[in-house]
Amino acid sequence: MLKMTGMLYSRVKNMREKLYFIFMLLLYITIFTYQSLAQEEKEIAFPISNTNEIITQSGVEIDPNTSTDGEGSLLVNSKEALTVELFELDQQEFGNKRLTYKAKMRSEDLVATKDSRGIAYIELLVKFPDGEELISRGPRVPISGTTDWSFANTVLYIDKAGSPKSVNLNLVVEGEGKVWIDDIRLEVISLRLNYLFWGHVVVWVVLIIYIYSLLRKNKQLKKELETV
Repeated sequence: MLKMTGMLYSRVKNMREKLYFIFMLLLYITIFTYQSLAQEEKEIAFPISNTNEIITQSGVEIDPNTSTDGEGSLLVNSKEALTVELFELDQQEFGNKRLTYKAKMRSEDLVATKDSRGIAYIELLVKFPDGEELISRGPRVPISGTTDWSFANTVLYIDKAGSPKSVNLNLVVEGEGKVWIDDIRLEVISLRLNYLFWGHVVVWVVLIIYIYSLLRKNKQLKKELETV
């Protein structure tokens, strides 16, 4: 009887130790991996101080009195549909990356014309040396009419190795009216971080199921000890 009791206590103790070891090991691996990959993240800011920094020179101006940061914004006074090329990045190491183009926008009396819809949005265009192009536009609901400052973003996944030929940050205005853009940024995150996140989700789900099964066994062993 004493021998059986000792064996049951030993099994309970071993189960607890195994559970603690597995949990701490997985936690350490998760933290270490994310810290390593976090060093690959970066956010590029594009300050707007004068139109010389803007690729498209016609139809744009700096509005020093309207901005989100008190340092002015870019104003586009549109009479027809047009695409304003803002900034371009050449030969950047953006292979296997997730790019997020962020900006703040507002509009005044932006209306449709005969050949346009009366909206404005941002556009992220990636060109590769082989002629392939990837494009993403946002926000999902473009601004229209008269609006206050609102956040806009669009995401593009580059799931191939190698550097793109160029990455263009554009503003598209489809209509007649005024559109302002400010606080332009490009967030660059490794796709490995995305894959790793979902991989860890699966691992943690499996671990939780395993922990649940161990807890059930532990509860059963305790009942057996109480009956001994």
